[in-house]
Amino acid sequence: MQLNMKARRHPPSPRIGEPIRRPPPSSGESSGLSFESSGYASSSGYSSGSSSTTGHAESIMERMASLRDDNAARPSVNIDIRGGSSRVGAGRGASAASLDRSASLGYSTLSPSERARIARTLLLFACLWPLLSLLIPPSASHSHVALLSAGVDTMDAQSLSQHIEHIERRTHEKIDKLRSKVSGNVMAKTQFLREEMKSLLHRTDVVGYGPSKPRVAVVVVVPSPPQSAKEYIEHEHAEHAFEEQTLFNGALEAVESVFRTTDRNRIFVVTVVMDGRGKLGSFESRLDDIDAGRTAHRHGDQVHTHDHHKKWKAEDEKKAKKEGKEGGEHAHSEKIHAIYNHETLGVAAARKEGVQFVDILAKKHEEAGLKSEEEDLILLFLRCDARLQESEGKRTWLDDVTDALILTPPEDDGFAALLGGAKGAKATSTTEPLAPANAVSFVVDFSSTDNEGNVEVHPSKVGDTLSFDESLHPVHASATAQQMSLSNGESYPAPIAQAATALRLATYNAFPASDNTLKTHYSADLELSFNLWMCADGIDILGSSLARVTLDPQVLSPLEKNVLPGPLAARIVSAWMSGHEDDTFADGILQEVAAAAATTYVSRKYHNQPKDHANLEEKETREKMQELKHTLVRIAAEAKHSASFPSGLATKCRPFSWYAAHVHGKFRGGEDSDGDPPKPRDLMLRKPPKKEEKILPSKPLSKERMFIVSNASPVDLKYVDASGGHREHPHKGGTDEDGNFGYVHDEASLHDNAIPWEFDDEEDHAQLCKKGDPNYKMLTEKVYVDLAGHGAAERRAEHGLAKRGRAKIFCLVYTIEKFHDRIPAIRETWGQKCDGFMVASTKTDKILGTVNIPHEGPEEYDNIWQKVRSMWSYVYDNYYEKYDYFHIGGDDLYLIVENLRLYLESEEIQLASNGGHYLPDGSETAQTPLFMGRRFAEGGNRDRMFISGGAGYTMNKAALKTLVVEGFPKCGAHMHTFSEDVMVATCFRKMGILPYDTKDEAGGERYMPFQPGHHLTYRPPKNPKDDWYANYSVDVKWGIDHCAAKSVAFHYIKGDLMFRMHAIIYHLC
Repeated sequence: MQLNMKARRHPPSPRIGEPIRRPPPSSGESSGLSFESSGYASSSGYSSGSSSTTGHAESIMERMASLRDDNAARPSVNIDIRGGSSRVGAGRGASAASLDRSASLGYSTLSPSERARIARTLLLFACLWPLLSLLIPPSASHSHVALLSAGVDTMDAQSLSQHIEHIERRTHEKIDKLRSKVSGNVMAKTQFLREEMKSLLHRTDVVGYGPSKPRVAVVVVVPSPPQSAKEYIEHEHAEHAFEEQTLFNGALEAVESVFRTTDRNRIFVVTVVMDGRGKLGSFESRLDDIDAGRTAHRHGDQVHTHDHHKKWKAEDEKKAKKEGKEGGEHAHSEKIHAIYNHETLGVAAARKEGVQFVDILAKKHEEAGLKSEEEDLILLFLRCDARLQESEGKRTWLDDVTDALILTPPEDDGFAALLGGAKGAKATSTTEPLAPANAVSFVVDFSSTDNEGNVEVHPSKVGDTLSFDESLHPVHASATAQQMSLSNGESYPAPIAQAATALRLATYNAFPASDNTLKTHYSADLELSFNLWMCADGIDILGSSLARVTLDPQVLSPLEKNVLPGPLAARIVSAWMSGHEDDTFADGILQEVAAAAATTYVSRKYHNQPKDHANLEEKETREKMQELKHTLVRIAAEAKHSASFPSGLATKCRPFSWYAAHVHGKFRGGEDSDGDPPKPRDLMLRKPPKKEEKILPSKPLSKERMFIVSNASPVDLKYVDASGGHREHPHKGGTDEDGNFGYVHDEASLHDNAIPWEFDDEEDHAQLCKKGDPNYKMLTEKVYVDLAGHGAAERRAEHGLAKRGRAKIFCLVYTIEKFHDRIPAIRETWGQKCDGFMVASTKTDKILGTVNIPHEGPEEYDNIWQKVRSMWSYVYDNYYEKYDYFHIGGDDLYLIVENLRLYLESEEIQLASNGGHYLPDGSETAQTPLFMGRRFAEGGNRDRMFISGGAGYTMNKAALKTLVVEGFPKCGAHMHTFSEDVMVATCFRKMGILPYDTKDEAGGERYMPFQPGHHLTYRPPKNPKDDWYANYSVDVKWGIDHCAAKSVAFHYIKGDLMFRMHAIIYHLC
């Protein structure tokens, strides 16, 4: 075997799908090792890479023989070192063929043995000179050559003989030392390579444990956001923003959970299909980290992380040595394969593509001898919002799933005999293997995050399953007592596959139906469930097993997991309910789908309309339902002629009537006496939601937020005239430019006539876009405007998909005439983004949008409280019914309106405004007051919370009405003070309304009392009481984590900083 010592690299770990590359067979095992470098030679079997040395040796011997009869002259011996060979040439004036005979060396006096020794020495010296030249320092080399070239002229025969002996002895010492060193390295490298190849051939992370413990192939699909909003017209939760980064992080956490909870040796491959997306560098890098073991992963019952540094390697080697094992750091074969589909395929087609890769990979492994045909791979469909839960001990979720899916012969003799087994086995006619399950749907737990960023898992109850209603909409269900009793609750059937479903790869490949047009996770899961139930043996949930996942409700859009669009419902009905006895089910379900869509459409159209439109609304709903029903019937008929439509299911699988009777909870039970399946109950036109039909949130409020909300009482939203005829403060109103009362400002004019801000010139651009300061760092590394979420919400509202349209926000700024020069910057940047905008001042200026609102007492800083009372009263009297939320701040406020609007439209705020238990359905006439902003604890006293007035605060309609109608008449009606923010909070507290916690899920504050850079650099003193800000702050983080990524407001922003901040966060620089 020949080794190329110029390339001494460790053999690489085999890539997925590639056989382990073995070294080529040795061309001559008995020839020893050969080095490519010239100049290495010895009598121990190392051969030189050059043949010139032998020729030169023969020439030397011939020239030595000519000395016998030539004593006429002394020879001049020149050692010429060129390219590793030695040559003896003539002295000065002599020919190259012979030595100078004019000089007598006394060579003839030497014995033949001495002559031979001289020849051997010179030959050996010639062969090893290149190596010696590398070992001798340059200065020394020149002196030795000079000695050899000049010294021979002056030495007698005896001295020359002694000198040659000395050289020979030193040379042999060098050779022995070099031989030992080289031989040791070669043996070490040879042993390493042999051990490495041996380990590769036997590594279980490449070949697994065999058929009894089959490996798992995981498929994770990262869906593309819906391209056409028209497909989702019936969706009632379409207002939720779909955040790409959250989706990517969720997918990465799902993949990481596979490696953290699964013995890596039993992972065949994890295929991640990115649907509708190209390759993303950061996403690919995170996958590489997971694949390389730089995140937590499992080997047997041990979970660890490679930090790929020398420290870890040393610790691992030390541990291995202590345990008596060989090696240290272990390499990993590649387990993750990412597929990037630039065009959107949909979840069903993306899953199929992922499984096709698994099939190809399995075939290649079998061809390479890395997988036996008997190993029945397990296939796991893992939704990207699901995390496999960790377990303690050696047993994992895969062990439980394997027991359910793979039939492993027990060790008893009876079963061995049944299989024609071992000698002496006792066959019994009653011993039969139990049929394994066709699929396992994992138990689903839900997670929530409190205001400190702590994740809390809410376990599901034993027996919880997922089913669907008459419109194929997913609903939660429970297993029956009879189903639970069959296995003492250990397992029970699941009508629909949930967020994680495991089955044998062969089972999936045998499915008769595969409709590539099913775009969403829910529609793909529905088809998967029908395949398993009607064409196979169903789906089980292992109630007490380790097969559990935790869902993150923020990762997937409700459109992905909770909605079946009308066209997709029509295709599924057409495919699975095509038999004669299923016609009644198909017709009833299509009618219910149409009724639900029509009801949603008409309810949105007549939202906030007078109640006398009820008859008209019901009539239009019936007409719309019939229209949609005809459309769905047409789609169902046309679907049968499409390319990927699964045809012939009526002859291959059980009818849907069987599924309805034996599996589905809504239809099961009440069978006729003759055993016929029950008919679907009458599907009447769905009425608008009744009060008792509550909509549960995807995630509950935190305990603190729930306490705040439950402490307040709901407020009737109907407008109440509290002006008293506008005769007294604070309801006297505003004045026009001539000082006449009764002036009402056109608050929508700025929004309706918005002109985008632009730089004045290149110098202005350079000045405002300079980098390096703390403000720039915070605004580029942490805070951003969620333009993607804003754009998606705008499109949904434009297409009529948003349940109530977008939240309308009224922005109020207060100032005095002296500072009117600050207003243009606000109007040109964030002010025009508010639906309504007004500046309360001491002078009315229609061009600037300022309004003089007189108030009780003098116009001074110590009387801001009375100014605020009059401002809010003016807003309530004139704009209350037009807007949903109201925000107030000073003339040095910067408001990120897109982030504020998305926050106010979020499920959290909608839930809190509705009392904290259920989401509003649009029919509410009352609302829970919300008082939102940056909370401060007055003097560090958390019982006296208030909201900082610097960044401003936001109120919903109920809070504004309560403050003006109930609070102002009773709370400091004639008090003069500058602490208006404390006074507002005091009034609210007396009415049970507490400042709402507005932190984001990571604990970042949304409302900032200072500039961005201040929050980046500020650090509290060791004793918080030494600084009012640290003392007043409530459970905050410091540094870059202080601000929420989607921050809402910043204080002390004025002048050029207003334009600079605007340019940075809207990517104008």
